[in-house]
Amino acid sequence: MTFHVTEQFLPNNSTRIKQKDPYYKSDHKLRRDYFVGVESNKEGKLMVKERLIDKDANVYYELVKDPETGEIVRLCDEPLSDHTNRGSAKK
Repeated sequence: MTFHVTEQFLPNNSTRIKQKDPYYKSDHKLRRDYFVGVESNKEGKLMVKERLIDKDANVYYELVKDPETGEIVRLCDEPLSDHTNRGSAKK
């Protein structure tokens, strides 16, 4: 009897860069947050994600792609001030 197990493996590498300004109060010190890497979605599937949040330039950019098909699942490029009522802040 012979068994063959085939499994696809994606390395879970990610990079996060945060820039803080010590002249702001503690809640507002984080000025820029950049993330690029692989994260799992709520179904547990690995997705390639790139996100930039820049408070000084008023930028919110997020790109989520399916690594198997290359399909863009989410693309959000808007001013940070317009990025409200999302995620846990939904009403």
